[in-house]
Amino acid sequence: MAPNSPSMPSPGRIYAMARRFPITVKRHYESAPIAHRKLMLRIRQDILEIVPGAEEIVSYGMPAFKVDGNIVAGILANKSYVGFYPFSGSVLPLFEKELAKYTKTKSALHIPLDSQLPKSLLKKLIRARISQCPVKRGEVDLSKYEKKDAEWRKIGLAAPARRGLVDSKLFKLLDLKRVTRDQFKKIHGIGPDAVKKVEAAMKSISIKFRKG
Repeated sequence: MAPNSPSMPSPGRIYAMARRFPITVKRHYESAPIAHRKLMLRIRQDILEIVPGAEEIVSYGMPAFKVDGNIVAGILANKSYVGFYPFSGSVLPLFEKELAKYTKTKSALHIPLDSQLPKSLLKKLIRARISQCPVKRGEVDLSKYEKKDAEWRKIGLAAPARRGLVDSKLFKLLDLKRVTRDQFKKIHGIGPDAVKKVEAAMKSISIKFRKG
């Protein structure tokens, strides 16, 4: 690479930049003022580099990121700043020294529009949040699910969706005839991506949800 040529972005950043927005999430970025949107998109890219497998959703009216069925971060445009929300009131107090220059509440960090949240600090916040989650703490017996979720693995469902279906005693596509579409969507771990994959698989073998 020539001395004066710009450095290439990392593979993680290329992935984050290229990853498509879920439609419902995209609207929240598009509706934010330009200055807020620029900062929000920067934070989004960093989050997707830190947790590439995160599912993007909308929760409490903001773009949020879910890992193993738990929301670990959210970002929201406020009047004069962008709020970062770890979705836990016990994360930010762990980093009083590092966060001293920011205003904050127990559950939200206020990032000025002319500033940014360093990626190294963001990584600490997200890792602290993930460490609180049941799977990370070893409170979930993953082997129990591995014996029963083969059909859901086959159609490409993420682990939280597979666990939610198994917990609901739904082990194969034929079992979905017992529930309505609304009931299915309320199962823990079921997001837009899971709905799309399951409905495509059901259509391929002419199965429908129970009416109701």
